[in-house]
Amino acid sequence: MRRVIVTLGVWWFVVALTNANAQSDSPLQPGFVTVRSLQLDSADSLPEAIANVVRERVVGSRLSKAELGTHSTGRLRQVLYSYGYMEAVVDPPGVKPAGDNLVDLIFHVEPGTRYYISGLAIGGVEAFSPQQIRDLIPIHPGDPVDGYKLKRALNDIRHLYACSGFLDANPLVSDNYHRATRTLFFTVRMHEGEVSTIASVKVVGLEPGLVDKIITLPELQPNGVFSSCRIREAIRALWLHGDSSPELSFAVRADVDTPQRVHVQIDFSAGHVPHDEVRNISRPAPLKELKPLN
Repeated sequence: MRRVIVTLGVWWFVVALTNANAQSDSPLQPGFVTVRSLQLDSADSLPEAIANVVRERVVGSRLSKAELGTHSTGRLRQVLYSYGYMEAVVDPPGVKPAGDNLVDLIFHVEPGTRYYISGLAIGGVEAFSPQQIRDLIPIHPGDPVDGYKLKRALNDIRHLYACSGFLDANPLVSDNYHRATRTLFFTVRMHEGEVSTIASVKVVGLEPGLVDKIITLPELQPNGVFSSCRIREAIRALWLHGDSSPELSFAVRADVDTPQRVHVQIDFSAGHVPHDEVRNISRPAPLKELKPLN
């Protein structure tokens, strides 16, 4: 049994990329190439839907010739691991030139046995009921491992917390790897952090009369809990009561101060694409986590 702990559910993306060089029918010159097609040999047990995901992750990619085999193999492994093929064997690809800066890749793949979920536990939840968090994770005992589904669930959990003011909420995922039974048991433990409160509010892009209506909303009062979700709902409700056009777009930006104090700006600038942005202005940006190759 092996225990692996990583942050924000990226466990299925943490793989050891092979150092083997790409095999090629003819030498590739320095530069970049685009993958035109991908063929999987000895992968009959792999469902076609998963094979298609592999192709989507690799075909069309523009990769360095020097690292073509390493990067393409890494991407293929990431997909297989995320779908529970924990012991998949992936050889470096054969590379066939297919025109100007185009290549076809041929992989020999032995997927092995797919792993299934034996259970899921939730811990560290105080702001909500554990069952409320559990309901956001659509995986159950007996389901095949699906890292993409788990990743979406973790995003939903972070969104739930952010809507209640917990901007630093962080779900930590660990798994118990049982080789004998080909199963994984997952634990999601929440680091909830602290609630962020409103330090100040600024509204731009509206005439003064409408600004006054916005800043008097209960969801935007100083020392109240910052929730971009509730702010958006309150502003939309105000618009629907006839104060302006319901189609007017706006963005919510939060500059996070210390400790957990947020300076909120509501931007109604014409043509502005609505989005939420949270910036930390008091602490340096954290080191980037290991991410899948794009």
